[in-house]
Amino acid sequence: MSIGLAALLVVGGCSRTFSAEVVQPNPLAQPTETLRDSEEVTIITGDMELNVPRPPEKGQRVAPMRHNKYPLNNVASFTVVSRDRLRFHVQLEHKWQEWADLTTWEVYMIDDEGRRYLPEGVEHARTKHLVSMWDREVRSVQRNMYGDIVRINEDGYKRRQTLGSLSVFRGTADFVFYQRDVFTPDMRRLKLVVRRPGQAFEFKWNFDDRIVAAQD
Repeated sequence: MSIGLAALLVVGGCSRTFSAEVVQPNPLAQPTETLRDSEEVTIITGDMELNVPRPPEKGQRVAPMRHNKYPLNNVASFTVVSRDRLRFHVQLEHKWQEWADLTTWEVYMIDDEGRRYLPEGVEHARTKHLVSMWDREVRSVQRNMYGDIVRINEDGYKRRQTLGSLSVFRGTADFVFYQRDVFTPDMRRLKLVVRRPGQAFEFKWNFDDRIVAAQD
């Protein structure tokens, strides 16, 4: 069980901090022999230059061209390898390849007592190019006496158009933190900060004991 909350904090100039939080039990609250995985924290952002056409409504094959903002999915979760080692799995999406490359970002973790930790290593860093394409046609329409479109004619072949396209980059990487008792069963909250000049992401986990009590 988790409860998600997202917010955007603007701190002077053009600096932007995007923040989201989930509420879940402490992964070490219940004894287990397997690795303990956290809930995913997702921060969805957008860009004014990234738009995709709206799909046709149910029962329609085509529709007038309208656009939706393309959602950029920025995601983080962690695995408790042991009390001394945490592995964070991070994904960032951006229209620029350099910004999607997680090795170009500053990353650190803050525990519930405000102590800051730097990763001892970055593993499996990859950047993938994602391309979406769609067909575009200019068709004539039929309208009623009020000017509403009542039918779209099948004459798009008369006005050939180039394919529409959208290009984004998805970067993924694992950040490994090692410290004696870096994660314990009484940990109350945890935050991972991924930042660079002008922009930052704060992924937060709130370990609520009441969730554990409700499950017992």
